[in-house]
Amino acid sequence: MPELLEEDAHTRFSVDVDFSAKKERVEKIPVRTIYNVRREKNVVLVPKSAIGGTSEDFCPGGGALVLSPTGTLTICDLTEDCPSTHVCNPVHGVCCTKLPTCPKTKKTMVNFITGKPIMCQFKQGRIMPCPENGFCETTTGFCCVPGVVEELATPPPRPVENERPWRGQQCSPSTGCSGGAACICGARGNCMCECATDFGYTLASDGKTCQRVRRRLKEKCKTDMECSAAFSECSSGGCRCKRGFKRNGDGGCEPIEYRCVNKAAPLKRDEKLVTCSLKNSLLSVSSSFRSLKKSSGNETDINDEEFEQLMRGIQNGTHHDFGNGRDNCPEEHYCVPVFDDAAKPGYYKGFCCPSPSEIRPTCPVGEPHDSSYPPDYGCSRCPVDYYCHRDAVATEKTICCPKPCVSLEDIYHEGQCFSMAYYGDSCHISSQCVYSKSPDAAEEYAEVAKMECVRSICSCPAGFSYADGQCKRIMCSIGLRGEPSIDKSGQLIRCERSSDCSMGHMCDPNTHVCCKGTNRCPKDYVETGEQCTDDNCRGINEICHRTKNGKAKICCTYDDVSMMAMRDSLNTTSSASSSV
Repeated sequence: MPELLEEDAHTRFSVDVDFSAKKERVEKIPVRTIYNVRREKNVVLVPKSAIGGTSEDFCPGGGALVLSPTGTLTICDLTEDCPSTHVCNPVHGVCCTKLPTCPKTKKTMVNFITGKPIMCQFKQGRIMPCPENGFCETTTGFCCVPGVVEELATPPPRPVENERPWRGQQCSPSTGCSGGAACICGARGNCMCECATDFGYTLASDGKTCQRVRRRLKEKCKTDMECSAAFSECSSGGCRCKRGFKRNGDGGCEPIEYRCVNKAAPLKRDEKLVTCSLKNSLLSVSSSFRSLKKSSGNETDINDEEFEQLMRGIQNGTHHDFGNGRDNCPEEHYCVPVFDDAAKPGYYKGFCCPSPSEIRPTCPVGEPHDSSYPPDYGCSRCPVDYYCHRDAVATEKTICCPKPCVSLEDIYHEGQCFSMAYYGDSCHISSQCVYSKSPDAAEEYAEVAKMECVRSICSCPAGFSYADGQCKRIMCSIGLRGEPSIDKSGQLIRCERSSDCSMGHMCDPNTHVCCKGTNRCPKDYVETGEQCTDDNCRGINEICHRTKNGKAKICCTYDDVSMMAMRDSLNTTSSASSSV
């Protein structure tokens, strides 16, 4: 194979190639041996002489193979897309200037971020699921939908009020940037939206947004943020396991050994480590994995003396709860936390250690930072990829230990670090899907559920709708009860008055959704769902009304929310005037 020159992605261009014009016959090579290529700076090149046939063989429909200035082909796969507007042919794994994707009676499903068709089968391999309403056209390897369906491959972006600036635009640190960019200010105070390369962000293929770069073990990297395996770091230009860890068979890093305080052996049963779960309410924020960091430098905001004061504040509660629901370790053992438990929010996951007698801090897994060794230990120089650990039961001293995941935006799950995702974002596992705010307290007429990763998108479970920043199952408190009305996209129909709802429906004053049923209250009033005897309705603006059949009395309130607010304002003004 001839030597391939290193090439920058921005210098690649496409030309039409006609191999049939050559006098010499190029020997065809089987598909499995065509792509034995080199990768240079994420650009995959293959010699033109390695592929026999014409452009029509690999780019049917009048398209042309994409070549570099050195005459090499640009190939692609499910992780490496083609440059510019060129399209990846999933049948052969080569980049084409244009390509037929779906039959004429069907429509192509397009990723709204990249603007390119969605692939579902690569090189006649395993068929991957397409987004909702789509199917895999195996002749081309792309996702298609029937012509009557107008929905895109991914949900439309959520509406944003006062849209923030994008990459390359001027910004303000108080408002930030859109598209994953960070507002970075220069020495003269000029602030621009840029991709935070120090935190593993790089420019996405759309040229507008910033995305996290994820590298597996042994892959090339520039910063620790790029390495996806837990307890890994970017060392010598590649992702490797940190000191005290070794590679496992699943592409992650596992501890070489598990250690307890004073060199005690952790609890094992049948030669297997006994794991445990610990309530994080019993640990100080300072001893968790969210290591405090100043805006400049790598020193933490909290010194050893301040840390000891915080720990003494929770010490009484810690000992009080020990052995009483604090963790699930057996008697004479306690749980040493190692990382957040994604399956149980509010808990840490770790292993059981025997209750020690001596005071000598040690890292539960991995090796401590060079600045945190005996006799003083401490966390005064603990860097961002380590956290300040303190054994809440056995020791009074702190020690600087390695974090499983460096970024605060990451979630640890089964040896890998995944970015947090919100409703409508792409995902790999359900544990990634989180709410942008803490769940509200229990509601009287709604049930809140966790989001799920459905077809690689953070979505609500079946029977739940996304409302007020949460996945809720809202039930009607009036009319025929049951579930409220939804629109064609499956979203709840919100209302302020019954006229906002369709015929045969009324606006539930408790949940402000349209519910099926007939209003039995007087004009300008709507039912509250409660019965009454005389005037014992709860609300100030509610009345006790006897129904037409005279068999029951029900509570009624103003149907129009704005009218209710206006009357309340008038009553307040009138009361104030009377008092004067």
